[in-house]
Amino acid sequence: LFGVFVNLFHRQIFNLTKSSKDIFLAGGLASKSKLKGKNLIETHSMDYDVYLNIKNNTNSNQDDYAVFIDENMVDHSDFFLLNLKPPATAENYYETLKKFLKNFELFSKLKVKIAFHPKRQKKIPNQLKEFEYTFGNTAECVKNSKIVLAHSSTSISFAVLYNKPVIFLTSDEIEKSWQQSRIKKFSETLNGQLLNMNDDIKENLKVEKLFGIDDTKYRNYLDQYLKVPNSPDIPIWEIFCKKVI
Repeated sequence: LFGVFVNLFHRQIFNLTKSSKDIFLAGGLASKSKLKGKNLIETHSMDYDVYLNIKNNTNSNQDDYAVFIDENMVDHSDFFLLNLKPPATAENYYETLKKFLKNFELFSKLKVKIAFHPKRQKKIPNQLKEFEYTFGNTAECVKNSKIVLAHSSTSISFAVLYNKPVIFLTSDEIEKSWQQSRIKKFSETLNGQLLNMNDDIKENLKVEKLFGIDDTKYRNYLDQYLKVPNSPDIPIWEIFCKKVI
């Protein structure tokens, strides 16, 4: 109850103060529609800045792997700060994830690389140490991959920006948690496959949709949440400086 009160209090403070700002920066049409400031600057999200920085980098890989975007579903520090029950437990989650990733490698003929969440602080679960993994370069991993596996990470933005198909993962345990609705919403928004890791992958993964994307859904996600259409393809602060200086 205390956590709910704090969240409501913060939201109320934001609502009372946001109208007093002189300048707003909108990173997509969804935020633009909610901002009524006198001076509104149309721009993009911080993820789009990362995209601009690396989009022309040479791909040294051959798109021969799938990347799993880790979210630290068991002990993410935000769960404790926000007084949220973790959506998964270590004893169930890691073994389920390991088994699924191994089956996915056999099914897809692609090696799986794990892009670990930066807040994990390099504490790698024993069950995942046999996979290739990396820290701090999720965007590059997505850019050079062939397909993305994820729950509901905001790094899915990079999959949209690089037009990579996404398979959204849940489990018997996660389906009973608050996280399930987020995962389901992401899959519906991008029209990506939603897969329970506890189910038989051969029976539930649609091969014909494995490497395809819904162009219309991806474009809408880009416009709504990542970049206001026709805003400049330059860093956010350059856009800001050009407007205010």
